Amino acid sequence: MEKIERTDAPDWLKKNWEKWGREWAAKCAETDKRPTFHWRRHKKKGYKDLLEVLSVMTQAHCSFCDAYPLGSRLEPTIEHFRPKTKFPREAYKWENLFLCCRLCQRKGDKFDEGLLKPDEDYYSFDKYFDIDWVTGKLIPNRDASVEDQDRARITIDLFRLNHNGKHHDRKRQLRHFEQMADPDIDEFPYRFFIIRGQRQI
Repeated sequence: MEKIERTDAPDWLKKNWEKWGREWAAKCAETDKRPTFHWRRHKKKGYKDLLEVLSVMTQAHCSFCDAYPLGSRLEPTIEHFRPKTKFPREAYKWENLFLCCRLCQRKGDKFDEGLLKPDEDYYSFDKYFDIDWVTGKLIPNRDASVEDQDRARITIDLFRLNHNGKHHDRKRQLRHFEQMADPDIDEFPYRFFIIRGQRQI
C-alpha cells in the first residue's frame, strides 16, 4: 500500500458533500432495507469526474493493493474508506474517497477503526508492513508495536491483500521490472514490492 498525497477536493464536491451526506443519511434512516446509493452530480460533474481526479492522485493505481492499470480486467471503482452505510454523512466526503480496484472493493461494508488509511500523515509502508520474499505475501512488520502489527493485519485481511493470486503477481512483476532496460516504476503495479525487491538484490 503506497503512501498517497491527497490533493484538494474538487470545488463542486467541496460545496456539496455535507448537504448530500445529510440527504443520504436521511434516506438510510427511512428504511430497514439497504437503500440504493447514487453518485450525485453538480453542473455535469459526477462519478466519472471523481474517478479521474482520484486516478491522478494515485497515478492510476489502486489505493490499497497498488494494482495497475485499472481498466477492463481490474475495473476502477471509488471506495468509501468509512462505509457509506455505517457513516452516511461521510458518503461524499473527499477525504473518505479512494480509487480502488474491484478486488479490493470486495471489502464491502466491513470496517475497523484500526484500518490503515494510506493518505494519513502517520502512514508509511515500512512502519506497518514487511514482505515474505519466499511467498510474495505482505506480513505485519515484526519490529512494529503490537498495536501497529494489529493494524497491518486488519488492513491485509479486510482488503484481502494476499488473495486472488496477488502475491504471485507481485513476484512476476518484480521479475518483469528487473528484465527491462529503463523501466518507469509508475507503469508497474505493486510499486511498494518492486522498490523493496530492488533492495534485496
